Amino acid sequence: MREQETFAARLSGLINENSISHAEVGRIVGVSGQAVGKWAKGGNIEYDNLQALATHFGVNWVWLRYGDDAITAFSERRSGSKLRRAVIKDIMANEERQRLALNAVHIGTWDLDLIGDNLVLSDAAQELLGIEPGSFQGDKADLLNCVDTDQREQVKEALTQVLDNQLETFDITHRLISSTEQLRHRGKVIKDDMGRPVRIVCVTTRVENV
Repeated sequence: MREQETFAARLSGLINENSISHAEVGRIVGVSGQAVGKWAKGGNIEYDNLQALATHFGVNWVWLRYGDDAITAFSERRSGSKLRRAVIKDIMANEERQRLALNAVHIGTWDLDLIGDNLVLSDAAQELLGIEPGSFQGDKADLLNCVDTDQREQVKEALTQVLDNQLETFDITHRLISSTEQLRHRGKVIKDDMGRPVRIVCVTTRVENV
């Protein structure tokens, strides 16, 4: 596949190479053909639609949105427990947040790699979410499945705003599914030097006395 410099050019190239119309792409993604046409001309695209396009065409969503240079830059920053520790320390820096953490039974962490949608949960985070420690192998969709169904869309929207590069931090409290217990997630997006989201690092604590 030839290298393209913009999202619009990469999308147009995929559409042409697969001999598929804007209307057909729209039906697959769940939008109008006109919306696809706007994307192919450089219009903004939401994260969920971007993921759907990437899945249909069998390409990496990071490449589709940002290009080859982004894949290289993201790969260089995927690892780095030192960076993770620094971000978690920053999240916990506020005095009130420290108090909440110290009063919690456990402090869990999770780390979402945005290249492969790979989610790593600490053992404490798995326990807080009602998952057997050491057993979790999933992505953000599996994380959302732990959220009470009445609040799932709200949590998903907060994460989507981060992934769409609209927010740099989030602070979410929700009930667990089939439980009155509540968890609080305080997270921060990590970006590369070009301002593109790379990973999300989050601290998870139990909300007491609810």
